[in-house]
Amino acid sequence: MSQATRWYLATTVLLAGLLCWLAANAPAAETESGTRISILAIHATNEEKPHIDPELKPLKDALTRSGYNSFRLVAKERRAVRTGDTWERPMLEDYALRVIPTEVAEDRVTLTYAWVHYEKDEQGRRIARVLQQVPMTLIKGKYFVSGGWRLKKGALVGAFAAE
Repeated sequence: MSQATRWYLATTVLLAGLLCWLAANAPAAETESGTRISILAIHATNEEKPHIDPELKPLKDALTRSGYNSFRLVAKERRAVRTGDTWERPMLEDYALRVIPTEVAEDRVTLTYAWVHYEKDEQGRRIARVLQQVPMTLIKGKYFVSGGWRLKKGALVGAFAAE
C-alpha cells in the first residue's frame, strides 16, 4: 500500500470518527423532521360519580382546578413540527388548538399556542376566530393544560407537551 493510500485511509477514518463524535455530542434539539408535540383533547363534565381516564391521572391536579369532576380523553395525537411551522389540531365542536414551535433547546421548547373557534360568516364561509394566543416556554416532557371552553355539555380542555 502506498504512502498516499495510507494517508487517505487514515484521514477518512479520522474524519468519520470526528463526525460520529459530533453527532453523538450535539444538543438534542430539533430533529430533521421537527420537534415532537403531543396534543390531548379532553372532555370535562360534572357527573354524579366522578371519572378520570387512566391516561389523564398524571394531570389530575391541573384538570380538577377547572371545577369539573370527570375527564375523558377524546383525542390524542403526536406529530413532528418544524420550528416556525403551525400545527392545528381539530378538537370538539369547531374548536382547534394551534401550536407553533419558535425555538428549541436541549430541555425546553419555546412556542406559541392558540385556541381557535370556527364560525360561519354572513356568506356561510367558515372563518377562524382566535380566542386566546399565548407565547410560552415548556420543559420537554411536561404537559401544559389549557382551555375550559364551553361545550353543549361540559367543557373542552386541551393539554400539550414537547418531547
